[in-house]
Order: sequence, then C-alpha cells, then structure tokens
Amino acid sequence: MNNLSVNGGGNQLFAKPTIGRSEYGRVKVALAPGKGLMDWLRLTTNKHLAKRVTGGVDHVELMKHDKEDDCWVHLFGRVYDVTKYLEFHPGGIPELLRGAGRDATPLFNQYHAWVNYESFLKACLVGPFIGDLTKLPPPLPPTTSEDTNKLGLPPSASSLFSTDPSENGFGSRLEFLENGISIEHDDWTGLTEQNVVVSLLTTSVKTSINTSGEESSEERARLRILIHHFWKPAMEFEFEANSELLGQTFDLKIEKNRVELQFPGFQNSKIREILSREKCKIQRRPGVSYHAFRITNVFRLNHDTMVFSLKAPEHTIYRIPMGHHVSVKVRKGNAVLYRPYTPIASSNPRHLDLMIKIYPDGICTPSLENLKIGDELEISDPIGEKDFTGWVENSQQLILLAAGSGLTPMINILERRIQKTSGGDSEVYLLMFNKTEEDIQTTSPEEDVKNLWKLGDYWKENEGNQKIVLRNILSAPKTEESEHQLHGRVSGDLLQSIIATSSGARRAFICGPDGFIMAAKNALDTLNISSDHVHIFQG
Repeated sequence: MNNLSVNGGGNQLFAKPTIGRSEYGRVKVALAPGKGLMDWLRLTTNKHLAKRVTGGVDHVELMKHDKEDDCWVHLFGRVYDVTKYLEFHPGGIPELLRGAGRDATPLFNQYHAWVNYESFLKACLVGPFIGDLTKLPPPLPPTTSEDTNKLGLPPSASSLFSTDPSENGFGSRLEFLENGISIEHDDWTGLTEQNVVVSLLTTSVKTSINTSGEESSEERARLRILIHHFWKPAMEFEFEANSELLGQTFDLKIEKNRVELQFPGFQNSKIREILSREKCKIQRRPGVSYHAFRITNVFRLNHDTMVFSLKAPEHTIYRIPMGHHVSVKVRKGNAVLYRPYTPIASSNPRHLDLMIKIYPDGICTPSLENLKIGDELEISDPIGEKDFTGWVENSQQLILLAAGSGLTPMINILERRIQKTSGGDSEVYLLMFNKTEEDIQTTSPEEDVKNLWKLGDYWKENEGNQKIVLRNILSAPKTEESEHQLHGRVSGDLLQSIIATSSGARRAFICGPDGFIMAAKNALDTLNISSDHVHIFQG
C-alpha cells in the first residue's frame, strides 16, 4: 500500500496518490498502514479522545481550531475534535481540513450522508454548538488534484466546465426511438434493473411576473434517469420540465449497455421536440437526489424496532441493489437531519421496507416513530458501488454476522442466496446477535402482520435446515423464559460450534456496532477466513 503524502501548505494542499472514488464520487487516497477502518475502531472503542467542553462551543471558539494539529468541525449542532481522525480519513487529510473551524455539515451531506457520524465520531465529541452558524465561514474548495470541480461549485455548475470531447455527454449516446429514447454507453456492461432509477415528477415552474410583482406558474413534469453502474461513476440525465409530459406513462427496457424508455402516448416528432439532447443536462458523479416515498404500512417488530413499508412516488422506478443503502431525511422542527438505513427490497420496483430501531432519547428516531400511514419520508438515490452478486451466489459457504439493527443488509443478501442456490450443496449461516429475547427480530408480537415480515417467513420455512441456518444468539444470562435460546457473544468458539468446516470458497459479511465488528472480525480469523473475503458494512 502506498503511503499518504501531502504537498503544499496553507489552503493549497493536495493529497496523493488517489486509489479510486467513494460511492459519492469523492476521490479516495491511499492510507498509511495502520490507518484503516479497523484500526480506527480499535483506537476509539470505549474511549474518548477529545477534551469535553461542558458549556458548549460558540462560533468564536470553533474558528480558532482550524489547523492540522488542532482541527475541530461542526456537524449537525455538535462540535467534534477530529485531529486524531485526520490520518484515517479515506478522502485524505486536506479534504477533511476543508471543514476545520467551520460548519462541515454541507460537506458531510454531499459525501457522507449515509454515515452514522454519531457512532463513528463519538470518541471525538467536544460538546454542543451554542454559537451563530451564520458567523462561521463556508467550507474551503476541494483540494484533490483529480477533482474536476476545484472551484467548489455544485455538481450542476461544475459539469459545464468539462473538457469531455462528447460535449458533456461523457461518452454517452442519446438516440430517438419510434416513441421514446435510448441512452447507451460503452462502459456500461451488464446493466440490470437494479442499476437504473427513473422518475417523471410534477414540478411547479415560474412562467412570468407582472408589474405588481405577482408571479405566475404552471405545472410541468421533469424526466430524470440515473444510471448507477457497479464499480463505475454514476451518470444522471435530466430533461427540461415540460407540461406535455404530465401524466404520461412509460416502459423501461434494459440491455447490457443500453437503457430504453418508451412513451406509448407520444409520437416520434413530439419525442424529438421534448427530449432532445439540447434539453438534457448530463452529470457524471451527480449529488444524490431525494424521493418522497409514502408510508403504506407501519408495524412494530419488537419493543424498540419498527418496520415502515414505503411506496415510491407515481411514475418512479426505484430499486435497491443488494448491500447498498440510502440516506433518509428526518425533519425535526425546522432542522433537517440525515440518517443512513439499508432498505429491505421488494419484488415491486416501487416498494421497499425500512427496519428502524427507535431510541427514546435519540435525536431522530422519536420523530420517525410518530410517522403514520399516509405520511411521506424522503429517501435518497441508492448509495453504493459494489456488486456483491459473485460473493453471494458463488461461494460454497456464506456467513452473515449481524448485531441489532445491523441485520437489515443481511435480509436482502439472505433472500438472494436462497433464490439462487436452493437445492444445492452450498451453505448460508445468518447469526443474529441481540441482548435479550425481547430484542429478537425474527418474529413480530402483532398477529396481523406476521405474514408481512419477510425474515419471519424465512425463519419458519428453514427451521432445521442444515444448508440454510438461521440462529438467534443472546448475550444476556439465561433465564427460565430464554433457556431454549442460544446464549453467548460472537467468538471463534461460538462460530465453530455452529458453522461446519468447509474446504470450499467462504465469504462473510459483518454489520453492527463498532465493538461487535471488531469481535466478529477476530472470530472469523479463527476460521481462517481471509480479510479479503470479509465485507464490513459501515454505519
């Protein structure tokens, strides 16, 4: 692994070398040995690295801490001392210093909206912010030498400065069909329905203003197509809003490197006028957009966990690739907060579920608990770039280790595994770690929703199955009521007592709190599973 090297000084820092881009398109740098995710977890678990300020931090005090050896940032009403985290930042030290002594919330929302910062940075908390946000300077411009947007402009503006020879098409080709359009790109190989989000949403557009200052507007519809290809930069195609698109239906067809959209109610001449290349803004690595999903059902899974069934807006096709996640906007008074969740997919391209643990004293989840059927919840585009299909479908033995709400990404993985390998010799183990029996998530106490919970069905259908093994494991001491349950904590001995030995290919996924992640990784080491064959879901 290359070491991180930094050239320049002051505000002219550039990190190198780069090793790729994150899910949001931000440049990643090669971190020094011992500065990875697991190293940060070891350093911070059950520790506090920052000096607490009991009375809070105002804007004057925050702005003093704007250097590499003394770096404080503001995030969502709290101040963190991230000095010791700088060397662990995947985007490089200079990128994180853009928010030093400043409000780093806009940067966080742009690149890391899915990250559970309260958990990840809890060891760095200084205290609440009690100053005036308007007095804080904005974040500094991007510093990475590979960033095409060095001016710090929003993605829509930065795309105008592209030197791409295809005039900002970034190699894509838009062609007309008899009653629709097609978009293709030579770099798109093996596109599937999971890689495409399409929305045709109604919007209000100002059309004129009279001498009295009164504005006139009209409803129009805007077509947006997002291609988030595995391992490649996402591309967004957004057409000018047009009133003739209102109420139109469309059919989506996907072939390898090509996306086709057919509008049965349109003729070719109208398509050429409304969806011409000149009326299409194309962005590469766009910022995430949010979709207003409607809550169609809510039920309680256990004493502190709820499941929200959601439906996408009309004229929207939206699917979540396996192992990917979303950012959810949570409105609390006048504030807008963001939380990461992994949706549970549905066979219907407009439906998904969110399993959410409610914390009575939490910042966000009490607001979510109050949501009712018919309310809306804003869900981001899918976030992620990895394709886990090969691991899930082709490994001889698949091991899923989840603690608490870390179960959510495992449900889609389990479903895919069962669908693709049922009847074969391969094995899958889903081990769900919780504290007490009342925390278990495989069944619901509500009789009328038992058939709505996907995992509950798998739990009942595979009882006693030696190839599809699902186990609840409790860390609390045994009681008379829980004597029939497995008890223990994640460890090598525990895994070896449940998981059969195998000479075939083995892959593992881990999701849960920091301490659990470390213990689970150590336990997998005793099974001789290489770190290259273990994926950790952060959050």
